[in-house]
Amino acid sequence: MDSNDTDWDKISIEDLEQFLNGVATFYEEREWPKINAVWLADLYLARLKNDLDYFVNCEGQKGYGKSNLMLLLSLLQARQSGIWQNKYSGIKKKVLPGQKPNPTDWKHIEFGFRFRNNMSFLDDVKDVKRKFNLIDKYHPFLIDEGSKNLHKYKWQTGMQFMLIKLSDTERYQNKTFYVCFPHFGELNTTFRNDRIMMRLYVYRKDVAKNYSSAIISLKDVNRYTPDPWHTDENAKLFEDILKNKPAALRNADDILYAEKRLKGYAGNFDFPSIKKICPKVWTTYMKYKMSAAKADMDADDEEEQTDSALVLKWKQGFKNMIDYMKAINPKITLTEISRQTNLSTSTLSALVNMKTEAKKVDQKAAFTTKW
Repeated sequence: MDSNDTDWDKISIEDLEQFLNGVATFYEEREWPKINAVWLADLYLARLKNDLDYFVNCEGQKGYGKSNLMLLLSLLQARQSGIWQNKYSGIKKKVLPGQKPNPTDWKHIEFGFRFRNNMSFLDDVKDVKRKFNLIDKYHPFLIDEGSKNLHKYKWQTGMQFMLIKLSDTERYQNKTFYVCFPHFGELNTTFRNDRIMMRLYVYRKDVAKNYSSAIISLKDVNRYTPDPWHTDENAKLFEDILKNKPAALRNADDILYAEKRLKGYAGNFDFPSIKKICPKVWTTYMKYKMSAAKADMDADDEEEQTDSALVLKWKQGFKNMIDYMKAINPKITLTEISRQTNLSTSTLSALVNMKTEAKKVDQKAAFTTKW
């Protein structure tokens, strides 16, 4: 499904226009509040054009719309990118995000955002770096499924430091990095305090009205502050503000009331459901997500089979060792073997009783494991 010969992960210009019209209608109904998703995407572009990059972490409860928000901002950031064609000469031109030829003379014919290029679900370090380097300047790059992705691929020792290095050595690429990592405190200190510039916290989801709400937090620019996010201080202040209301009874309005009084609060905004305003774009996203999840499950199954084969190989090896020890010393007891191997007598007894099943499994292991 991720073959480079297919365009299954493309968003057509017609779908892009439907998406943009849906966003416009959503905010027109709210009389275009100053802080909104379009404003935020343009803020990122302004920073990128100042020869910088931008790292954003998205947080919130599962199912509240973190992925929806990251994709929404990415599509808005890249909305003008792609191939444009002059209506009169027929000349085609590649346009980067934030740039747009004269709309009276040029027509947008191909959107520059591609799921397999701009988004990573469960890629390893090498694939993330490759994708990041392949996308054009001023583009967004999303690492979705952050918690599983970053734990699985040794985020603390591999992926995270690779991203730190990229931001140090390749800032000239001027790209936005969106990371969906709900447990912010688990991020490496350097990455959390030096690279992440903004945190988006999705605190509300209204299913009936097809929208969610997010809070914007910015890092303290005081270079002498050991924790620019004031984590401990804000945690205590949050509880003090809502101390008269039990945690189980706190709603979205309570959360917003408290968050507005915390250090780093920079605003809040509503954003629409992509599934509602442009179902086809959301369907394409879900196809890509499901494809990545299936590939990851297949890899997990293969890994589990290999692990199982290794365990069974280990069991058979210990059984052979016990048989050998009993052959050269028929009087040896399981208690004595236990002292020498640090295995319990019950485990040793189970190994001794392994018969045909172990031999069959061992044959299977020979086909699935290289020794």
